[in-house]
Amino acid sequence: MRSTARLAPLALATLSALGACTETAADAPRDAAVVTDAPAHDVGDLGSLIVDSGPLPDDDAGAAATLPEGDCDPIDPSLCALPWPSNLYLRRDASRRTGYSLTFGATSLPANGSRDPIDPRGLLRFDGYGLGSPIMTSFPGLDLAAMATEEHMDRSLAADAAALLYEVRGNTLQRIPYFVELDSQEREVARKILFLRPAVILKENTRYVVAFRNLRTTAGAAIAPSPAFARLRDRMTTGDAALAPRQARFDEVFTLLEGAGVARSSLTLAWDFHTASSESLHGRLLAMRDDALTRVGPSGPRLTVDNVTSFLPMRDGSGRPYDENIALEISGTFEVPHYLRPRRLGSLQGWEMNYDPSGRPVANGTRQPRFWIRIPHSALRGEAHGLVMYGHGLLGSAEEVRAGYNGRIANANNLIFFASNLTGMSEEDLSGVFASLRDVSYFTSVGERLHQGMVEWVLLARAVREQLGGLTEVATRNIRINPAELYYSGISQGGIFGGTFMAVSPDVTRGHLGVPGNNYFTLLHRSRDFTGYLEGLRRNYASTAEQAVALAFVQLLWDGTDPVSYLRHIHEEPFPGNAPHEVLIAPAKGDFEVAVFTNEITARSGLGVALMQNYDRERTPFGITQAPYPRRGSGVVLYDFGNAWPAPGNIPPAEVGANPHGLPRAREWHQRQMVTFFRTGEIVDTCGGDGCRPD
Repeated sequence: MRSTARLAPLALATLSALGACTETAADAPRDAAVVTDAPAHDVGDLGSLIVDSGPLPDDDAGAAATLPEGDCDPIDPSLCALPWPSNLYLRRDASRRTGYSLTFGATSLPANGSRDPIDPRGLLRFDGYGLGSPIMTSFPGLDLAAMATEEHMDRSLAADAAALLYEVRGNTLQRIPYFVELDSQEREVARKILFLRPAVILKENTRYVVAFRNLRTTAGAAIAPSPAFARLRDRMTTGDAALAPRQARFDEVFTLLEGAGVARSSLTLAWDFHTASSESLHGRLLAMRDDALTRVGPSGPRLTVDNVTSFLPMRDGSGRPYDENIALEISGTFEVPHYLRPRRLGSLQGWEMNYDPSGRPVANGTRQPRFWIRIPHSALRGEAHGLVMYGHGLLGSAEEVRAGYNGRIANANNLIFFASNLTGMSEEDLSGVFASLRDVSYFTSVGERLHQGMVEWVLLARAVREQLGGLTEVATRNIRINPAELYYSGISQGGIFGGTFMAVSPDVTRGHLGVPGNNYFTLLHRSRDFTGYLEGLRRNYASTAEQAVALAFVQLLWDGTDPVSYLRHIHEEPFPGNAPHEVLIAPAKGDFEVAVFTNEITARSGLGVALMQNYDRERTPFGITQAPYPRRGSGVVLYDFGNAWPAPGNIPPAEVGANPHGLPRAREWHQRQMVTFFRTGEIVDTCGGDGCRPD
């Protein structure tokens, strides 16, 4: 195993990069405690929504078992775990909601530089693949000329499309739009993995079929199926210990395809997979949330104040801190149930979920996260103020709530901002993230902590709403709180996980998601922020194909909190006990850090999130009808600061011009749009009817 010390130069370089996108000194509040502007890279009853797979086995419980048919899927011989997501790893399990348990063999997943295969046991809790799972396979020399690419998604539904993605509905197949791309991270053409990316968010507990037919190379030669797939297609598996047990399932797939007009003989490769149920994806987090809310009571966890700083509205020569917008900062701790237990990550301290014998998350004592509350000068006039919970940027800190633009919004609009670290993806978690680059098995700890972090956010929102007005530090200053106004605003990572929070919170009904996206597997390669982390991954996983599978494993662990799993439950299918919630999604065209098109996927998915009128002058996203202003409900408003759309491919955008990632939050017209949405539920056009552009 490689020493974490060898990652230190990378860690320093990455942390340096994390400071690249910051608020200017002139814009920041002027006090000694100020931080920079924001992220650098910046259904049944509740009882049924409980994880039913039991706890993750302890490290000393033995290695994962070898699968009866072999640990590798031979229908794509290019890499053991391909094609992804393979039906080989869906083991029949009548006790699970989908009828499966996700079960990889001991050597199914790539090994790192120390020859340690990724430990798959953390996936046993899933009863299918996550909604963010990439679809990956390999066809050396494949010609994409006539296929559906990012710029031509309409081709994915053509009658003669070479690649096909279907949702299985009974005995019939429903076409699903998608686009394909070859791995831009790989320079050698023959080694490029093919990604097929759904153009809509997949559904829970649903069977899908993937098929490729009549494929050819760029030289015009027909691409032959692998020997294993040819034997399955041609019913030649009798006596084959690896393939014969799978013949019946593949025959089902071929019959479904033939019913859709796809000739069996035309297939170069085809398979099916099943997505995880809501119980599997959401059950643990919802069980934790409900248990925690019961434990802390209707007023939430007690807020314990340990620091109060007052600010003058202007410099007076006394040396006292001053801030044009903020009058008072209150910070302290709040005690919450802790649902994790320690687990070693090599030489580091990690965490895993604490389960009872039935597999339900159970509290393991308590912990005390910190909170920050920023009260504007306007609150000293005695007028009632609403509340805004702020979500910080990539692996950052709740202290980013101190950003100058938040102060201006607060003081101009009678709002009080508050924040806490997102446990699992804050500066406290950097060591776990870096350890995961050495052995991605360790990402289990990050995924578990994110569940804890989301519960802490839910509890803090409840506590601030119920207790802030009664705190001595507030009540003695004649500061009044309007508890009916409780909103969320997150930027970058805070915008991303804001989608999850808005689905899970029972109290916050309107949220602003600034420069967000969803599905980390799709986002990572397309972000400049991931470059340093990717270098660490490359040091430990040799090939780009192995790196892709490693990240697909990570995405499965992320799927328990990634918004790709939760966006459906904000408005369209609220979790039990929640009313429909609404979100204003505000991406920036040409963002260097977050892939904007993932928000278009959200709008295309029929989740009650509209793409707002005048979206873009250069392109019209495929398959989406734009909604007129004003709109009461959720929507996506694109902000255009003159940047070009990134070139297609899973690489970061060319950094031409200024990075627009940090711009919408600081613009008055966007702030006005956000506050109007908070208070009225309407998305209004504050950009003059021609799209949100600086001209």
